[in-house]
Formats: sequence, structure tokens, C-alpha cells
Amino acid sequence: MRKISLLLVIVLCLGLFTGCAKKNEVPEANKTEDVAKIDSEPEVSSEPKEGGTFIASVSREPQTYNPDAHSDDGAYPVIQNIFNKLVKINGYDQVVPDLAKEWEFSEDAKTVTFHLQENVKWHDGKDFSSEDVKWTFDQIIKEKGFASASLSDIEEIICPDKNTVVFKLKGPNSGLLGYIAWFGTYIMPKHIYEGTDWLENPANQSPIGTGPFKFVEHKSGQSVTIERNDEYWGDKPYLDKVVFSIIPEQSTAYQAWLNGETDENKHGVPANELSGFENNPDYVIYDKLWPNKGYIHFNVNKGKFADLKVRQAVAYGIDRDEIFTKALKGIGEKAEYFISPLYDWAINEDAKLPERDIEKAKALLEEAGYKADDNGIYFTTTVDTYPGFDDIVEVLKSNFKEFGIDLQVNAMDDAAYDEKVWFGRDFELTMLGGYQGPDISAIGNRIGVGTSMNLGEYNNPRVEELLKQGVILSSEEDRAPVYKEIQKILSEDLPNIFLYEKGAKIVVKSYVKGHPAGEAVEKASESEYTYIWLDK
Repeated sequence: MRKISLLLVIVLCLGLFTGCAKKNEVPEANKTEDVAKIDSEPEVSSEPKEGGTFIASVSREPQTYNPDAHSDDGAYPVIQNIFNKLVKINGYDQVVPDLAKEWEFSEDAKTVTFHLQENVKWHDGKDFSSEDVKWTFDQIIKEKGFASASLSDIEEIICPDKNTVVFKLKGPNSGLLGYIAWFGTYIMPKHIYEGTDWLENPANQSPIGTGPFKFVEHKSGQSVTIERNDEYWGDKPYLDKVVFSIIPEQSTAYQAWLNGETDENKHGVPANELSGFENNPDYVIYDKLWPNKGYIHFNVNKGKFADLKVRQAVAYGIDRDEIFTKALKGIGEKAEYFISPLYDWAINEDAKLPERDIEKAKALLEEAGYKADDNGIYFTTTVDTYPGFDDIVEVLKSNFKEFGIDLQVNAMDDAAYDEKVWFGRDFELTMLGGYQGPDISAIGNRIGVGTSMNLGEYNNPRVEELLKQGVILSSEEDRAPVYKEIQKILSEDLPNIFLYEKGAKIVVKSYVKGHPAGEAVEKASESEYTYIWLDK
């Protein structure tokens, strides 16, 4: 599944920084959307007010409102408000209840039982039940929907009663919950779709969900309108309506937002304009972080970086602070660990990336047998890159030269990169990045034997054992020691050197309360407007 991480898509659409444009995915376990950290939350100044219309600009025209068949970035923010999942991912990228109010894994992690909300109705008034859940997941798997690869461990789904659904798995997989909460797993109405072609069903253009808002209309090239579902089973929305205004051009959308024509600009604020909103009482800035890393990836089997001492030299020689401030303009965080800091329950404080020490880097190169020439250069190498890393590799070139490596840059288009690096494995070092969630086990997609993101073919038998253990265990308490040991090994083997944690600065008008990046961060998914109200 060669699809971009949807969280990264959101960041790119926000226009907040230049990121990786293609290889930033986890093919087997790809988007949520996306553990997030939010800072600078304002206090709500008054009681929520009901009513009003919220206008948000979006860059793309929705093509289909079938929420599970394919990825449709244009429909994605609309779908979050019309449909529900079993469980969803909040603004902190935590799995939280949705249609399932609670759940539990069996001791062997081969069965997960979901207990459903009661008295839930579809927007057409029909009753929702566990049969809708079973039909949805069976259909995704059968028709190879967007999330099908992530659901491949599901062996059977049974419905003991209308409010209970049981997933039986082919093998232990505690990470499955994150993928069920992630993307392309919205529960669809069995009574509408059963016996039809789910790609051609009329409901794909007039969707019927169980969510907080109902579909009203889609005016081609103009807008999509949804209205409050007064019969919603959960927390009732405050807004009367939400209008998604389709404005493809970023500068036009930005100006419309500044002029007060829209309440939210989902294109985001250009990075060079962000400072103008700081300390402005009319706006609030939320700092958001995802489990999404950018990193140097080594070929550990051949070439100069097959030597651990050379990889160690790079780890000591690069300046992650400069990369963060200069290349990323201070958006996100400097990488410190071998997993996302958002998995704080598993962080190994004793396995951090080293602080910069140029003299130690040079000493390691000499221990590896290299001698500096008259210009202080030990050797020349090439980093193969694809679009999105230009500013970062410029900093790296300077860093490498300071400790004695002449770093050349081979910037390729996607097709050339695929041929040489992705499939050909013909490289010494490259740049990679992308989403490492929605479960901590997703790290295995980058370091596990035979996984598509492990281009350097790193192989440590102990890591393989630990990766298997990590998905058998289900509690954070039990899983933490496993992933702490993995970090320790990675800090010793250095198949990758992480440079930064990707994030964004989300600017929200101060009269917009209950925003999913702010006060509703613990309850709402990223574009869910259940809790928004307008303080004006």
C-alpha cells in the first residue's frame, strides 16, 4: 500500500513546513491520524452557546462519501462528522471510545470484545446494531478497502447480541486496536449497502451515518453543508450547521479567513506568517506533535555505513538543534529518542540520541580506518533523496563537512528514487520519514526484517523477538519493557538516526471554542466539530 500518511497529508495541506511527499507512510499500518501533543490551551471564557454556522475552508472537492473504500482527502473532514468508528483517535493520538463504549482483549491477545453504545440510530431513523459493525469490517476485508491490509489478522467477527461484537484474530495482535481507530474503518449502514455495489451505491453521494451531524447538500465546486443531528446518541453538537467551503488556492483561502469570510482555514497559516499571530488576543496557536519522524536511514549491509563506527560518527556529528531551528523553522521538536516522545509510557531515558561532539565523530572515523586529507575530509559519500528534504540536507551537508565527510546530494524524482533506492536498495544513506503509529508497534515497519520501510535491511534477531512480544502483550505496563529494550538496541546498532519529530502550529480564531486542537483535544478527532461553539 504505497499511500502517503494521511496525518502527513494534513500537515502538507496546512502548508506549515516542507515535508516528505511520498515515502512518509507505513504501508502495512498507515494516518492516525497521527498521537498528538497540544500546548497553549486557552481557558473557555463562558458557558457554551448553542447555534450558529461554522465555515471551514477545504482545499479539495470530495469525490465520494463512502468512508472505507478508498482514501478521499476532500471528503475526510466531512466524514469525521457524519460517521462514527468503533473507537477513534483523539488529538493526543490516544484510542478513545466511540460506538464502542468499552472493550477488552483476551489474555492471549487473540480476541477483542467491544461493548457498544445503546440506543444508537442511523440518520434515517433505523436502529444501529453489532450487525452493522460485522458487515462493515467483513466488507472492508472482502472488497480490499483502504484499511484491509491493516485488518488482515482478523479471522472472524461474531455478534453475541446487538450490543456486543467480538473480533477473533489469527494471532495475537494488541496493535490492531490502533488500526481499527485509525482510518478507513467508519461503521457503515448494513441496511443501505448490503446486496449492492458499495462503490456505486447512491449513499456514496448522500451519506447516512450515526454521527453528530447529518449530510445536507454538496454544491459542486462550492461547498458541502452538514447540520446538527438532534437525535445523536452522544454529546450533542452546539452548532446548527457546518459549511465546508471549497477553496483550492491556498492564498485565496488564507485571505478569506483573514477577512472573516471563514471561521477556520484548513489550508493553515504559511510558516512565514506565523509570527504575526503570536501575542494577538484574536487568535490562539496550538502546537501539535504527531508520532512522525524524519531520519537518516543507513544501508547497514554494504558501503561505508555498514561499519557501526561510521554510523556512530554521524550520530555524534550532526546538529539536530540546527536542523530543527533552521530547516524546520522551530515547528515540531528536535528528536531525542528512538520512538516518538508521545509514547511517553515506553520512553527509555537511558537510550537517547547522543549530543553533538565533533571531535568524537572524527575520532570514530579514524578508529574505522579513515585518514583525513589536507582539507580535513575523510571520505566522500552521497545521500539519495526524494522531494521534500531540501532544507534538511543543506544543513546536513554543512554538519558532515565539519566532522570530515564530504556529503553529496543526489536529489531524484519519485520514479528515479523508487528504482535506485526503494526497490534497488542501491544507496549508502538516504532520508526517510513519516508516521509511526497509530500503535507503538508500527516501529516494526521500519526496523523489522522484510518490512517495506526497512530499506537498509537491518536485521537483529533479538529485535525480531521483541517486536513479536510487543503485539502479544496488551497493557502499557507489560509492553513498556519490551519497547524500552528495543530502543536500547537501536541506540547501539543505529540503523537510523532520528533528526526531528514532525508537528504543526495550528492558528485558531479566539472566538472558536471547543476546537479539536484545543479544549476538545481529549474527546474529538482532528476535524470533528461536535464540541465547537462560537463565542461571538
